[in-house]
Amino acid sequence: MKTAALEKYTVRDVLEYRGNPQLYHTINDVGTVEDALALMRDHDIVSLPVFDSNSQSFVDIVSVYDIRDYIIHSKVSYPLSVSTHGTSRKPRLE
Repeated sequence: MKTAALEKYTVRDVLEYRGNPQLYHTINDVGTVEDALALMRDHDIVSLPVFDSNSQSFVDIVSVYDIRDYIIHSKVSYPLSVSTHGTSRKPRLE
């Protein structure tokens, strides 16, 4: 697509075309990273709306990329084992 063709459309056009999204999968701000990743994996999504656990108001959106960056750039320590189960396959996290 040429840039000139995209210049006449707005994000609002896309949102109106899509319609109101249904928030089937959400997490609260005290949910664990493990819970968030499990929801994303189970429902084949890459982000979740986050709601305040007390007021139930919208806080932000968390994505697998946010979690990845947090783990890579923070001093998070976690047990991680890698296993190939005696095969020549790529290692898998357990």
